[in-house]
Amino acid sequence: MEQYGLNHNLGHWRGLRDQAAAGELDVEPGVAARCDAVCAEYLTKLDRMLEMTTSLAWPQSWGDLDSAQQLQAKFHRLAVGDEGSARFAIKQQIEIIKTMREFFQHYFAKVEATDADTAATVEALSPPR
Repeated sequence: MEQYGLNHNLGHWRGLRDQAAAGELDVEPGVAARCDAVCAEYLTKLDRMLEMTTSLAWPQSWGDLDSAQQLQAKFHRLAVGDEGSARFAIKQQIEIIKTMREFFQHYFAKVEATDADTAATVEALSPPR
């Protein structure tokens, strides 16, 4: 696995998500909401980019010469092939951003639970109306 790359980033955010789920990690107030909004916007852009990769793989022939066929195969592989293609990298980036959002969702759930607990405590301590 590369030291600094998409796999490293995915592992990093999975670790943060798991720490947040275990209650071991907190986020500054307001930061999670802003980061989540940016992630949502970026996911929309990545989804469009993923759709555009379909047009990068031209099914029509580039000619009958072997060199033309080889060039077509190379561009197809770079666009939509397996590992190392544009499509592959975009899909990995989407997975990272979704993992980041899961991390932020744990923060939102924690804040909501804290707010509910605080409201229940205040209600219990309040004199009857």
